[in-house]
Amino acid sequence: MKVLVAIDSIKNYENSIEIGNIFKEELGKDVDIIPFLDGGEGTVEAMQAFLDGDYHYVNVHNPKNEVITARYVMKDKHAVMEMAESSGLRLLYQEDLDVMNSSSLGFGEMMVDGLNAGANTFFIGIGDTATNDLGMGMLYALGARFFNSEGKELNPIAKNMVEVENIDISNIDHRLLKAEITIGTSSDTTLFGENSFLENRIYRKGASVEDIAFLYKGSKNFKEKIEQTLGINPLDLPSLGSGGGVAWALYAFFKAKISKSMDVILEKIDFDTMIKNYDILILGENVDTFDGLSSINVANVAKAYNQKLKVIFLEDQDGKKIGQRENFDKIYDYHISDNFDRDQMKDAIRALAKDLSQNYFSG
Repeated sequence: MKVLVAIDSIKNYENSIEIGNIFKEELGKDVDIIPFLDGGEGTVEAMQAFLDGDYHYVNVHNPKNEVITARYVMKDKHAVMEMAESSGLRLLYQEDLDVMNSSSLGFGEMMVDGLNAGANTFFIGIGDTATNDLGMGMLYALGARFFNSEGKELNPIAKNMVEVENIDISNIDHRLLKAEITIGTSSDTTLFGENSFLENRIYRKGASVEDIAFLYKGSKNFKEKIEQTLGINPLDLPSLGSGGGVAWALYAFFKAKISKSMDVILEKIDFDTMIKNYDILILGENVDTFDGLSSINVANVAKAYNQKLKVIFLEDQDGKKIGQRENFDKIYDYHISDNFDRDQMKDAIRALAKDLSQNYFSG
């Protein structure tokens, strides 16, 4: 019996390769592992193991403008970055979340460092962010400058989007215009259409009802001024609201390709052919963040190419329940405390794998 493990996260343990290795050790079967990506936390670790690339470290500014060290992966001239490394929710305590004064500046600084290191292709995971500035900070790091009606230069934070009147892009980093950029996301949020980036998820970033109303006005203004500056028609498509609108900025300025995160992995490993060789597929992710869409999509593809395949989904008893449950042959419930430290979490994951082995694979 051949088993394939593709688990994005269990609780707040985000390293899909490390989780996979724990399951491989405990299942005691013919087990293989593939990285699982939703575009948020864990993207860099998963892709480093997948590509066997080198970590690059760079000092950048987090959403509160504090200097931190972020990392990304380079393989030849291909850079893999995770926006959460510079601009993520995980970088701040809940009480420190301040979406109005946040900025994607650090993410832009990380991209500049990648360009300086020689990167000409980028894969960017763009989830789990604490910012909502439509890429204003990122664009500032790349050379753009923003001015109000009096000609005063504006600090690139979300609350200043409403004041933007003129934009100078003459010094934008032209190296990025020649680069190939792929955005990996599991979110289908738009800017102002159905499933807007100003709806449910923004509350996780510390926004109040009043903040959202102000951000709506500011985002509308900023988007309009950018489109006027670039001389392009208004753009608003599913997934362009990802990363607090950074996906939209990368698409508008640099013609970035938008892709579902796992599609990139599935294409690279020739998943359509590979999955035919397996009897069981084990999936798992944090359903609270992206509704389990990546697991649902992977299960759909797997079943399309291997109708005899049995698909197991690991579901957190304390979290949101995954939809489209007909995609899975078994939903395996587990309970792990949210208060565990990393070592305790690792032990709990091992216990989960052992429990799955004893109750599902034994005999």
